[in-house]
Amino acid sequence: MQFKQPPILHNENGEARTVGFELEYTNVGVEESAQLIQDLYGGEIEKKNRFKQKVKGTSLGDFTVEFDLTLLTEKRYKSVFETFNIHIEDVKLGSGTLEDEVEETLSSIISKVIPNEIACPPVPCTKLDQLEKLRKALYDRRAEGTESFITNAFGTHINVEVPAADVETILTYLRAFLLLYPWLLQKGKTDLARKMSPFINPYPTEYVELALNTSYHPDLSELIQDYHVYNPDRNRPLDLYPLFAALRNDLLESYSDIGKVKARKTFHYRLPNSSVAQPDWTLAQEWNNWVFIEELAYNREKVHQLCQEYIALKEDTLVGFESRWIKRTEQWLTY
Repeated sequence: MQFKQPPILHNENGEARTVGFELEYTNVGVEESAQLIQDLYGGEIEKKNRFKQKVKGTSLGDFTVEFDLTLLTEKRYKSVFETFNIHIEDVKLGSGTLEDEVEETLSSIISKVIPNEIACPPVPCTKLDQLEKLRKALYDRRAEGTESFITNAFGTHINVEVPAADVETILTYLRAFLLLYPWLLQKGKTDLARKMSPFINPYPTEYVELALNTSYHPDLSELIQDYHVYNPDRNRPLDLYPLFAALRNDLLESYSDIGKVKARKTFHYRLPNSSVAQPDWTLAQEWNNWVFIEELAYNREKVHQLCQEYIALKEDTLVGFESRWIKRTEQWLTY
């Protein structure tokens, strides 16, 4: 499958827009993952610890591979022992140390439910096909993803550089996502474990109605403040906090409930599954679903029209709104 190109290829500086993928999976360790990245793209492996490594200077940029749990990546477990003045890295056990034994035990227990994660560098949207080799390499090494176990709420995150950072553009993309969200859930076959997990909670109905109201014209501060009122955490299928941090970090620093946010001028799209164990799954198909949002956002008149239709249909429907709206979405997409 080919990667579709968005209608807007360049950012405000005339440079190709970049896209960063994050892949969650199990059954391929951090060290093995770092090695396969080096085999594919070159670079040098920098080992922070057994749970976090970087592959720097590859042909695509710098990759990060880590066990997705700060308890291990930042060695927070050591503080428990240090309370009793035990420095486990100095306690010898056979050919290793107590630290090695503790890490091995924690890893074997937690790795059943907590994934590893590869954070890819930002890649120009015109060169995303180069990442498909990584997906294929994980599949060949029998990586396990969302469907491998009933509790695996693993995802593929896509960080898409914004074409522009003005309020109208941001709101238009948000509206395009909200309008397509029911259809994207169906088309992407979002896994039940992911739907039931807290990681991609849908936007509250009240916020959807506010954002899709065509008389809603906030400035940037109002947009961020309204977003936070209705979405006081990052667990949304489209997380806007990294973008807001890049634009108004002073506002975000006043919010104590959203945790640490890495500022970047991107849309953080968190909806897709991570189906790395499936032979017919590709990164291209998940990216191409995002491009539907790009295409709708590019047609601002259509966004305005569909916002009005959405609100009208919502007010006119007691039962079965989502199925009716999905049919309307399909009519527009196939027109």
